[in-house]
Amino acid sequence: MGQLQELVRPGDGGGGGGAGLALAAPSIAATPAAPLMDMSTAKPGVARQANRTRLQKRHDSNSFKLRFQRELSSPVLDWSNGCGGNWTGPDDLTRRLRPPDNRCAHHKKLLRTLQNNTGRELRQMQNENRRRKSVHSVKAQDTAANQAIDISKHKTWDLHSSQYSFLPRLNVSAPKLSLRRAHDDLQFYVAAFSYLRHAQLHWDYEKLQKQSALSAELMRLRSSARLVLCIVEEAINGSSRLYPSHHKRQRHKPLLLTVPRVSMEKRLQKLKTPVVELHRQAVLAARYQHAAEPRQPDSLDLRFLKYQYIQYLKHMTKLLAKNRKRDCKDSPPAKARQRQRPA
Repeated sequence: MGQLQELVRPGDGGGGGGAGLALAAPSIAATPAAPLMDMSTAKPGVARQANRTRLQKRHDSNSFKLRFQRELSSPVLDWSNGCGGNWTGPDDLTRRLRPPDNRCAHHKKLLRTLQNNTGRELRQMQNENRRRKSVHSVKAQDTAANQAIDISKHKTWDLHSSQYSFLPRLNVSAPKLSLRRAHDDLQFYVAAFSYLRHAQLHWDYEKLQKQSALSAELMRLRSSARLVLCIVEEAINGSSRLYPSHHKRQRHKPLLLTVPRVSMEKRLQKLKTPVVELHRQAVLAARYQHAAEPRQPDSLDLRFLKYQYIQYLKHMTKLLAKNRKRDCKDSPPAKARQRQRPA
């Protein structure tokens, strides 16, 4: 099974942070035509600090450009292969779990692991919302204390909820959670956060030359959705090993299907922000080609996506608790039906 502990959130709480402040230059008597700071007469420590600050700003700008180009130039779909690898479980797992009791116990253990890890990610998202201070300036720096998407007053903009009925939701009163449906839903959230981030990154690239607080938060949300997507993929892989198909055709079919780019972009076009076109323009800019003027994402898109994603994790955790209480099956349905056929 893919190792969750090896998953590291790329860039969470970091990114293009603000440059250090230069120390104030000492007062130097000079004629009006003299420069503000004469590096030849300034103290050596002050001169070195000013040089370091200037070089750090230049390095941060160049580093951000490289990250922008690398991220936008990748041909890999951000919502594909959430765990970043292949199934690594032992091939003889099903042979070692022949007894029905062991098979059922392992299935419940998979669900418990999925519920615990999803709940842990939910609590971390909630703690970050409480710890971070909301900033409303487009030029706000990316720091560990800032967040750019404030959902604390969601009732004030809830009247627009009908425009976002297309966002994936879970009915907490449903009898159980479909892991394959959750896998498809989480792909959408990864794609939405990714395309919105690319639109904002293009704006940062042209206007700020550094990563904004909004770009950083969209990256954290994308990383979170990818992590939960990986957890679901592991649960699906584990369940398929416990209840393998006895049909040769089914054995060779892929367990997990990645939504194609064309289909995903069609769904993303329901957002107010034209994320598909903005994503294409960002890719052009990353390739040093002519691109249209960037624009920032719609604030309602950002708020509803973040709010509904957190609600999705809440309902997912509750449904998994229901699944664990249900009696799991000792054998796959297809095999059970074969046993009941008359001779």
